[in-house]
Amino acid sequence: MTGVLEGQSEETETMYDAVDPEKTDDNEVIKTEASLFSLDMLHVIKDAQAQHGLRHGDYQRYHGYCNRKLKRIRKVLKFRMGEKRRVTPKKITESLFSDPRYMLMLLMTSERAWSMAMYLKQEATQEPRKRHHMVEKMRKAVVHASELNKLCEESEKVDARTKLEAQAYSCYMSGILQFELKNWVSARDLFRKTQTIYGKLSDAMSKEEQPVYKNMVDEIDPNIRYCAYTIGDQSAMDDLMHIHGTGRQDPLLAGKLDSLIAASRERKAASMSEVTWRNRTIRIKNNKVRLFLIGVKDFDKDLSEIDEKDHESRIEMYDQVLTECKDALQYTREDIRTDPHSKANERGVKVSDLQFLSSYLSYLRLTKMIKRNLLMVDQLQAKAPPLLVTGAGDEGASGDAGRKGPKPTDFIRLYDVVLQNLSEVLSLPGLSGDADLQTEIDVQKRAFQAYRCFYVAQAFVADKKWTEAMALYDRVLEHANYAIKAFQSMDTEASGEFDFLQPAKLELLIEAIAFNRYRVHASAVLDGVKDKPKNPVDTKLPLCDRLEDFVDDPAISSLNNKKPNAKTPSMTSSFPPPFEPVPCKPLFFDLALNHACFPSLESKLGQKQQKAGLTSMLSTWWGWGGKK
Repeated sequence: MTGVLEGQSEETETMYDAVDPEKTDDNEVIKTEASLFSLDMLHVIKDAQAQHGLRHGDYQRYHGYCNRKLKRIRKVLKFRMGEKRRVTPKKITESLFSDPRYMLMLLMTSERAWSMAMYLKQEATQEPRKRHHMVEKMRKAVVHASELNKLCEESEKVDARTKLEAQAYSCYMSGILQFELKNWVSARDLFRKTQTIYGKLSDAMSKEEQPVYKNMVDEIDPNIRYCAYTIGDQSAMDDLMHIHGTGRQDPLLAGKLDSLIAASRERKAASMSEVTWRNRTIRIKNNKVRLFLIGVKDFDKDLSEIDEKDHESRIEMYDQVLTECKDALQYTREDIRTDPHSKANERGVKVSDLQFLSSYLSYLRLTKMIKRNLLMVDQLQAKAPPLLVTGAGDEGASGDAGRKGPKPTDFIRLYDVVLQNLSEVLSLPGLSGDADLQTEIDVQKRAFQAYRCFYVAQAFVADKKWTEAMALYDRVLEHANYAIKAFQSMDTEASGEFDFLQPAKLELLIEAIAFNRYRVHASAVLDGVKDKPKNPVDTKLPLCDRLEDFVDDPAISSLNNKKPNAKTPSMTSSFPPPFEPVPCKPLFFDLALNHACFPSLESKLGQKQQKAGLTSMLSTWWGWGGKK
């Protein structure tokens, strides 16, 4: 496997190296100030990991990078490990330590072994041999990290900051090894020591360098809490649940934290046998459905701890719980198909417990989808202009300069989905006779219809359809006022489940409508009285034909100033003038002869032709009288 990784093509490596051994004179990472060597180890490691595969969890690519990096460093330092056919291990001693790049060589050697161990950990799911190989690679990484720490501690050529970083790195590698060996007490102590050193370094650094150390402290914290929990500290479980919900966990905990939370939920699910919803108690027999319902309670707690402005993390949590809800619904539907009581109740009016449980799970899914879509609306509103200044001409305004904001159609699409989800809630089995639920949903639908109409009106404003926009603004006021009155008349405890929109947001919408109505009215008036652009004057026409238009002719001013090579001014009139039709004395022609009818002479013409024909015939018979 190692040979395959070493043979990886160097084309995958980016143009930037964390530390280029051939450019150490200008390097900012390795310094030789006052004859002391310095190496910013954490910066070097994090930059190399981010640029060579670990951003996507590709440990194989990072291992290949470390191989190539070591080869270049050894070539520059002329540090050979024997000959071609024979390898002779060679240690870096104090007498040989004449260049700060020897520290970088030990650091990259440890990183190479660590990356191979993490790669084998990904592959070693149930194979004990790969796990053994992974532990051996991790031991090798600890050995090289200890050599680096020992070299820095015993040498007087290294500054204090580099010594602290080497000590923290060695403790971190040793902590990972003890964590994999399940020596929880030793791993916890080593992680705490690493966290303390990086915390002190963070306090001593400038503001530009502090984020790297603070992020490292945050990465180590979940490992410490997991070790404390496995030792017996039950109070760390809540912190682990919070870390799992926020997604801020170390790759070392991959898989372990999920199994830990699953085991905790199974213990809670053993004591959960029923749930009460809409004044009806439902028995839950399926253990997987119990686990989901317990996870929903933990979901609400984890969601409240995330920053409200972090829309991406909150949407990801909603997507995860929706996937789990889909699986729970599938399990319940399978139970319904195999339950004889559910088949018997299909013909009757009463809904069975399993069918009502399916309605409850569908209700949870639809409400979570509504909240997820409303989060997406808030995310779009953060990029869009405020409601009071939205309209024609503001399409380019947004929170980010030079970037167009979302269109009104994006909001309309989301509100359409929300309205569809509310309609699906009413169609769930067992809820047709719930008048309170229908009232709550009707009020919410009117409130969302108000927002949808508002954004439809904004779309018409963008198209300069002022009449349609004014009509929709009136409809928005109608929906919003109805919803506000309905909210005031409803019981606050009864409407706790449907608190998607509150009257305060609708009042802000009404204020936005008041401003936008005046703006649309003014825009419509301005469009009506706006002067049309005048046609350009044709200067080729003679001056007598364009007396109403003034054109400053520079040719005339140049003639007055008697400038040489002056242009000929345009014509004042055309000569000779064009012909124009004028009235004259009419001429009369006698055309009646063309319409006179004379008697026919065909009878007379026919007799003459007959006589002439007999004479000519006789003359031709005797050979005389014919034409020759």
